[in-house]
Amino acid sequence: MRILEIILVCFAFQAFVYAGFLLFKKSRVRKANTIWAIFLFLFGLNILYNVSFWLYGDNDTVSALNMLYYVPFSLYGPLFYMYVKTLVSEKRPKATEILFHITIPVLVLLNFIRYYTLSVEIKLMIEKGMVAPNNYIFISADNVFYFLIASTILYALASYFTNKNRYADDKEMKLWLKLISVGFGFFAISWLFYFTLFQAGLINQSQDYSITIMMGVFIGLTSYFGFYHSGVFNGKALKKIFPIIKYQKSGLSKSVLNDYKVKLLNLMESKSLYLESELKLTDLASMLNLSRHNTSQIINECFQMSFYEFINKYRIEEAERLLVDDKEHEMNITDIAYQVGFNNRISFYNAFKKNIGITPTEFRNQNLAS
Repeated sequence: MRILEIILVCFAFQAFVYAGFLLFKKSRVRKANTIWAIFLFLFGLNILYNVSFWLYGDNDTVSALNMLYYVPFSLYGPLFYMYVKTLVSEKRPKATEILFHITIPVLVLLNFIRYYTLSVEIKLMIEKGMVAPNNYIFISADNVFYFLIASTILYALASYFTNKNRYADDKEMKLWLKLISVGFGFFAISWLFYFTLFQAGLINQSQDYSITIMMGVFIGLTSYFGFYHSGVFNGKALKKIFPIIKYQKSGLSKSVLNDYKVKLLNLMESKSLYLESELKLTDLASMLNLSRHNTSQIINECFQMSFYEFINKYRIEEAERLLVDDKEHEMNITDIAYQVGFNNRISFYNAFKKNIGITPTEFRNQNLAS
């Protein structure tokens, strides 16, 4: 195994590890993470198959898997589209929508199903031209491949154009949406160039490395983005995540910032929004009639805090009040954590200690002793 093949295998295992990380990570966008985990898992399998084909092309197991990669390839477009839509809307895809998007993968599976059930011997005879593949495949593999490339490009376009109106007033998020959609579209177009050159005889099958390297790079980029996408959605400047990106600034002036600072404080205190465990930056932005980015600017510049630090400050203050007033321990620590808006005891303990310097239990005991 050469160094390049070792690197590609590492990319595949990176995909598996990150897929597992997304599946078990507690997150506000867990539905989207699950979809992306499936995407990365299929990607990893695709890379492993390609490497196995180069190294052990004559192996019966590898030959038995021939053309099976068409099925995961048919899923890339629908999975990417549903990932972006779910990430943006934070809603689980409807059953009817899922059924619509798996139509192409099902048709691909039906097209090759007879071929998949053949013995390895017959598959090898088909590869050597001794048996016509038309007897076992309804539509030729080449035509299916071009169709899948076209559908993948269409899914990349749909991912952008069906969601861009959500960010009509937020240039940063609109740019983020465009970046990931163009990135995925570029990946699909790279397949088109590769396959066209291969069909024209300008490259041979031993140069399959080129497209697999593209897959590896895509996994690396999406893994990087995956660790930081929550930051984008919660107000972190896009240029801090993608340093090479330049975009037009759309910040608020100092006078406007002060006006909205007062509005935000009144909103938080009058409605006790911090008690809502699912409160998000986009919720505050909607109530202030501002973009997500401008709402984040108010919190960052007026309070020198991130969104979650700002919300947790209110939650901790409410927890302090409850811990002091609850002399008879009618509420345990976990009850208080949930009542003030935290989703679990651990997050509450960490935030409390960060803000107060001691744990909630120590704080309660100190106040009982005084």
